Amino acid sequence: MENLADFILNVIAGAVALFCLFDGTRRLGAYGVHRRAVLLIILSGSACALYGFFAYQRYADLKVTVAEGQQKAGPAQAARWSKVVSPEKKELLSQALARQNFKASGTLGPYIDRSGETRTFAPNQEDLNARERVVAYYSRSEYAARASLAEALLWLVAGVVAILLGLAMSLDKPPAPKPEGEGVPSEVPLHR
Repeated sequence: MENLADFILNVIAGAVALFCLFDGTRRLGAYGVHRRAVLLIILSGSACALYGFFAYQRYADLKVTVAEGQQKAGPAQAARWSKVVSPEKKELLSQALARQNFKASGTLGPYIDRSGETRTFAPNQEDLNARERVVAYYSRSEYAARASLAEALLWLVAGVVAILLGLAMSLDKPPAPKPEGEGVPSEVPLHR
């Protein structure tokens, strides 16, 4: 829950949409097809479908973000550098590429030092902290994606349940009207 006002408005709008879906289905089952019942079902069903669609769209976007970010690092590019580059620059560029691959995928890749030898990248504390931030970001993104999928499924299930409950309640017979002589008298004396 990031924003309390947004959460409260979504809860109220969702509850109204589900209640209207329930009531429209109940009216349709009890009294047959008429304009108000059909209008209630169409509007509230559309609201539920939109809430579910937006939740699923958020899930799909987050899933793509996580999948793109967790791709394996590509092969080392150091072998393709031209011989014009000085050994110091080659080492710095090679280390920067190995550092970037470590932050992105967590793998300790090779780099070329000044003498031209291939060495394994050894991350420092700053690199480890940066990797932890990347892992935390993807972990939160995966959690948010699962929560969005659960929300989309919840809207689907809640809509189906509202329809089924509306149909079930439409089968219940309304109470029979009581005759005038029984029940609560129409005029209650004010004093004895």
